[in-house]
Amino acid sequence: MTQLSGLTRSRLPATLAASIVSSVACRRRNRVGLKWPQVMSHSNAMSVSAEQRQWLTLKMIPGVGTTLFVRLLSRFGTPQEVLSASESALREVVGPKLAERIRAYRDVVDVDRQIALLGEYNGGLVTMDDDAYPLLLAEIYDPPLVLFTRGMLAAPDAPCVALVGTRKPSTYGIRMARQLAYDLALRGITVLSGMAEGIDTAAHEGALEAGGHTIAVLGCGVDIVYPPRNAELMHRIVGQGAVLSCFEMGVKPSKGHFPYRNRIISGMSLGTVVVEAPVSSGALITARNAAEQGREVYAVPGEAGAYNSRGPHALLREGAKLVETAEDIIVELDVPAPHRQPEAATTTPNDPDIVSAPPPPSVRPKPNLSSTEQVVLDVLHSDGSFVDEIAAAGRVSVSEALSALTMLELKGMVRQLSGKRFALR
Repeated sequence: MTQLSGLTRSRLPATLAASIVSSVACRRRNRVGLKWPQVMSHSNAMSVSAEQRQWLTLKMIPGVGTTLFVRLLSRFGTPQEVLSASESALREVVGPKLAERIRAYRDVVDVDRQIALLGEYNGGLVTMDDDAYPLLLAEIYDPPLVLFTRGMLAAPDAPCVALVGTRKPSTYGIRMARQLAYDLALRGITVLSGMAEGIDTAAHEGALEAGGHTIAVLGCGVDIVYPPRNAELMHRIVGQGAVLSCFEMGVKPSKGHFPYRNRIISGMSLGTVVVEAPVSSGALITARNAAEQGREVYAVPGEAGAYNSRGPHALLREGAKLVETAEDIIVELDVPAPHRQPEAATTTPNDPDIVSAPPPPSVRPKPNLSSTEQVVLDVLHSDGSFVDEIAAAGRVSVSEALSALTMLELKGMVRQLSGKRFALR
């Protein structure tokens, strides 16, 4: 397991907030027959419903965070019932101060202004009980109650990978970020980042060059361009992906906002890749968030001793997976087969350093196998097996099983998963 600063990478227990979307998720999975949906299946350009308006009203009342919001819903059922409840009834759930505040603010929060701005920017809201709310995000501790969005969101359980790094990368860092994003996007995997200068920008551009889907998570309102020089990039992302934020329309970027943004980036992703970053970079905070959220953490190695290599190298020493190609990322993730091979790009990359991943050979010669190697192949479980399980099932010693697995890896027939598990390639 990946260990980062003493944190063991394990999935946290489902929060109260996750229960809000659980029944919706079950209905959705039943409806699609458990098939992995394609990206860009949901457009957020919509009118705001009365129920969404009530969610937004309650969310904008100071002091109503996710935990208290869910507690209120558990007691009253809907935001409308919360907003119309008496102060005495509210006190039983949240105490006198917040009960008084809910009663005082419910008619004065400027929801109309928010809705007007959403309409002006062709945006929309996604609340935690919406079908469009990202399922992975609902699993993290204290997930955002409402997302403000522009563009086309990925399907709620589509595969997403985050690519993050420094705002001052080297040429090598830019090339790696663009190439990785390009190759992930060719496989139909949504690339997430924060639209900052440097690695974030390169990641979004790589996905766009591939004709793929990318999402920018902002530390400000989705009507604000930050940094300003990325105005054209933001326009392209909205047209080919989405920008989203947990902050209301008109909220300007602030240093204190970016930790919330980083939690959403890692929370929506199956894994987070750090390309180049100093040890003090916010990208490392995103990586540590990913570890706390039970997600994979990856790092791209850099030049020894280089300032921007220190962050990724620190992560590698703490157990992050080393990444040189998109295949190094995908092999560790639980993604269906269609997302493991690249599709044809819909655009020609402008960067000569970006090339599409080569297609797999149509016919591979069957390598010669020893009797032990064949036994190991026969007993491997489709979801992966531990070495001691393989040895016991194949009636061979652990050392023989390890030796056979090493040879099978070299022959390209077996891959190693996290936790020292092995599965067929």
